[in-house]
Amino acid sequence: MKSIARCVAAFLLMLALAGCKSFDKEWARARALPPAASGMAGTWAGTWQNTNNTHGGALRAIVTPSGADSYLARFHATWGNHKGSFTTRLKGTHEGDAFVFEGRKRILGFLIVTRGRGDAKDLSSTYESRFDSGTFTLRRPE
Repeated sequence: MKSIARCVAAFLLMLALAGCKSFDKEWARARALPPAASGMAGTWAGTWQNTNNTHGGALRAIVTPSGADSYLARFHATWGNHKGSFTTRLKGTHEGDAFVFEGRKRILGFLIVTRGRGDAKDLSSTYESRFDSGTFTLRRPE
């Protein structure tokens, strides 16, 4: 039984590492493009912070348009010695130069709801799940 658990753990670790490597490749390609003059498309870097404990870490995102009222956001987060990536659709409305959005993503069976606002320079958001809540604060990387 222990060997099966080890095999499953090794497989999950390989999946996580593969996701991180593909994110890094996608990040490098996106960084090579000229920055967007308006809207949220492009690369972002900053931090995430949990509001109900001390967890937090670095956060990067690659945001691509996905229709008139949505973006596809691929996030890559670190916490302690861990890291992981996930992708979610951010749906919303344009309010002047800003895009006000909501995203919903199920990770490990838990629904995470993201609500925020972004423009050409800043992207900020809150997130909530059954057990967690916090904030994302991102800016264009230099």
